Amino acid sequence: RGEVDEPWNTEYASFSAHVAEVRIDPESGNIELLRYTAVQETGQIINPTGFYGQIYGGISQGFGHGTLEELVMKEGRITTLNLADYKIPSIGDMPRVRVVVLESQEGHGVYKVRGIGNKTISLPAPAIANAIADACGIRDQNLPLTAEKVYAALRPRT
Repeated sequence: RGEVDEPWNTEYASFSAHVAEVRIDPESGNIELLRYTAVQETGQIINPTGFYGQIYGGISQGFGHGTLEELVMKEGRITTLNLADYKIPSIGDMPRVRVVVLESQEGHGVYKVRGIGNKTISLPAPAIANAIADACGIRDQNLPLTAEKVYAALRPRT
């Protein structure tokens, strides 16, 4: 049995850095995610399968939030009527993901553990947004960052 409670002011916070590499097609606005690197500093890893599953699953979900998943609203009503119209990432959408783990003996309890889940979900969207801004100068803070939005931003306004 184990229990982890990691409040905002804990002395055992986990740290992460995520970097995305993208290629933007200027003719279509298509965003191709080439590579993704996640660095996770953590305490002791007790269950490697669960640990890495948490990281890869969080990255996949964060990638979906950042680039695909959109509830379209018109006049205050959601027009995405069913999940067939709500895109979520599949394995074919995911780039190569490299995970670097910095394990330490600092953490909670006798097992020296620390939480990692929230960081893996919340970092992909800004990492991808930063890569798009670096690649073509577009800084859009309205998710998801779609090819349509990039295409429109690349077109000169007349």
